[in-house]
Amino acid sequence: MKAAKPLLILTGLMLAGGAVLAQGYGPGQGRGETMAQFLSEWDMNADGRVLAEDVTLRRAALFDMFDLNGDGAIDAGEQVNMASTIAGQEEANHGGQGRGQGMGQGQGVGQGRGFGRDNAPGQRIHGAMTLAYNDTDGDGAISAAEWADATPRLLAALDGNGDGQIDARDFGR
Repeated sequence: MKAAKPLLILTGLMLAGGAVLAQGYGPGQGRGETMAQFLSEWDMNADGRVLAEDVTLRRAALFDMFDLNGDGAIDAGEQVNMASTIAGQEEANHGGQGRGQGMGQGQGVGQGRGFGRDNAPGQRIHGAMTLAYNDTDGDGAISAAEWADATPRLLAALDGNGDGQIDARDFGR
C-alpha cells in the first residue's frame, strides 16, 4: 500500500503533464495556453523559459517518483512500472499520437505548424525515460547518475534552435 500512493501521485502528474506534451504547439488556436501548460510542468523557477537547470530539476523529480524503493536506481520492476505509466499516458493522449496543428507529420487539426506524431516533445521526453536512453553501463538498471548524465541530450533534443533554452520559439518549428 505504501508504494501505491507514490504511484497514484506519479500517474496523476504524468497524465497532467503528458496531456500537454502530446498536443501541438504551433502558431494558431491554443498555442499560448499549451505553452503555458508546458512551462507549468518544466519551468521550475517560473521565468517563462526552460533552461538546463529546469530540465535537470524536473528529471530529478521524475527519477525520484519512479525509484519507488528509493535505492537510487530504477530497477527492472520499476522500469516496467515506468513503461506502463508512460504507455497508459500515451494511450490517454490520443493513442500516443500528438495533435499537431495542421502541417505536422501527425494528425493535423486546424491551422499552423504542429509537432505531429514524430516531432512531439512528449515523445522525446518519453523516449528519454527508457533504459536504452539512460543505461550507459549496460547493467539493466538506471542509476541516478546515468539519468542525470542523459539530461543534456534531452535538452538538446527539445531545444530546436540551439539557444540553450526551451521557449515558444522551439514550438511549431
